[in-house]
Amino acid sequence: MNFPDDENGEVLKEMFEAGIDFSQTYNVDFYAAFEFEERGQEAIDALQKMTFSEQSFADVKLQKPEQGGGVELVATIPLQLEYQTITDIDNAFTAKIEKLRGFADGWGVDL
Repeated sequence: MNFPDDENGEVLKEMFEAGIDFSQTYNVDFYAAFEFEERGQEAIDALQKMTFSEQSFADVKLQKPEQGGGVELVATIPLQLEYQTITDIDNAFTAKIEKLRGFADGWGVDL
């Protein structure tokens, strides 16, 4: 399987090479950080309204980061591990987070 030569492609390639079954659906977590909890709460409201090909985030929550101050946002959406879908959601997520003065911090899958 070939993957584009960018950050999302590299992550997916590593997952594929590790034997992850791409035909399964996984909870994909998108991460963001906010200096102020109020901004994070605004992001929750905005992200809960977003849809992607008839799918939406199943869970959006704030939590205390492991290090530092502020708050961490985790938005979870069930997906198959498909490059274009993840990239489209990542781009839309990042744009929304940055509009609310947050920092998008990538995505991951808890296997």
